[in-house]
Amino acid sequence: MTTTVRLAPDTEARIKRLAHETGRTQSYYINEAIERQLDRLEWEYRILADVEASRAGTLETISHDELKAELGLGN
Repeated sequence: MTTTVRLAPDTEARIKRLAHETGRTQSYYINEAIERQLDRLEWEYRILADVEASRAGTLETISHDELKAELGLGN
């Protein structure tokens, strides 16, 4: 899939310089940056969704004692 992205001039210059210095393509570094940021964003939004569910009382949770019992740990 091809996507067009407008980069700030300084960002574009940094990517071009990095690609030139390492022999990799600009596309490689743009994809790397997006993948890493997507992982972080997905993780953050899952946390936010859990916080909202907790506040709404719809998040399934267990107590510390229940967890210990489930794991077979003594008191």
